[in-house]
Amino acid sequence: MNLLPAADAAWAQFGAIADALRNPPPDLFGPGTVQAEGQPVYQADEARSYVTAKPDAQGNLVYSDAYRMGRAIVIVYTLGNDPAAVKAARELVAKAIDGRAPR
Repeated sequence: MNLLPAADAAWAQFGAIADALRNPPPDLFGPGTVQAEGQPVYQADEARSYVTAKPDAQGNLVYSDAYRMGRAIVIVYTLGNDPAAVKAARELVAKAIDGRAPR
């Protein structure tokens, strides 16, 4: 979580941070990993999601969710191979964080 002094500062930085998630550094998910646009599962003040284009050797995808919740910018990574279970976990985590995010 990146906590900024005010919501307008978080708003100004959210786009750049969320855009950077689209092309993660090679050591984050492994070399050659490409992310595709994903579907946000929770609507915060702002939300953007990505998912790895190909599963890993165990069949898992990495879901990257970026949220702006008031003055907080939150990045959540979820790994899984059951889309319904992963969606439920992503929603649960986002709701819990949003309930505690400083405004």
